[in-house]
Amino acid sequence: MADTKEKLQNQIHAGRRQKLRDRFRADGLEHFNECEVLEFALGFCVPRVDTNPAAHSLINHFGNLNAVVNANPSELAKVYGIGEQAAAFLHFLQAMTTYLAKHRAEHSKIITPDDAVDELQPLMNSYAEERFLVACLDNAGNIIKIHTITNHELDMVHVNIREIIAVITATKTAQVVLAHNHLNENPLPSVNDMQLTRRLVITFQNLGIKLLDHLIFAHNTYYSFHCSGLLEILKANMPKEIKDFTDDKTQIRVQKSTMINTLINKSKSRT
Repeated sequence: MADTKEKLQNQIHAGRRQKLRDRFRADGLEHFNECEVLEFALGFCVPRVDTNPAAHSLINHFGNLNAVVNANPSELAKVYGIGEQAAAFLHFLQAMTTYLAKHRAEHSKIITPDDAVDELQPLMNSYAEERFLVACLDNAGNIIKIHTITNHELDMVHVNIREIIAVITATKTAQVVLAHNHLNENPLPSVNDMQLTRRLVITFQNLGIKLLDHLIFAHNTYYSFHCSGLLEILKANMPKEIKDFTDDKTQIRVQKSTMINTLINKSKSRT
């Protein structure tokens, strides 16, 4: 009796998995909800088990699909129905997404400010932690390399300029686009962001390398030093004004320079 019940359950699970596979073949993940995406993915690493309850447990525990794939494997393994193998597989999916986004960007070209956003935003959005990127370009705008600076306590003051110089020298870089992410929803530059950019402007000028832009991404919004006009101000050697910026949660206040205040609030966003 027990064997018959188990066989029936296996048939039900197999039938559901087949339906998910058929839907995926027909339309991709277009009409899948987040639980179904997880259920379908877990089916590749958890054989002969109903992965629907585990998928629901993951969403209930972490809140959404993005949080699940960006979670630490040790935390994933604590969720009902998720063992070490499934946790490692979900972590692999996130790592592969980042790898593919970086690979795509490294085979692209940046000519306009919008090109830089289009190529770097998918990569930045794949990171759950703060990252600082250096996109190295040749004279024609082809991306030679994207160098990632990883630090779990990333601070713009502590970004290693020597590391950046070593990368751009080794790749014979002619132009650079910088990018980093803010984990909050505010893409506006902090005092440290502007101070670092100013230091790199000077460094690149001494090396004969052109800094095209510094982009700050925060979820689906971004700030462009180039489009705001702030990059040109930094290139014009105005370090005193940088010290007059005070950081706020929603805006940047300027005590002396109303001109910079106007420029910095031309923050560009995409939804």
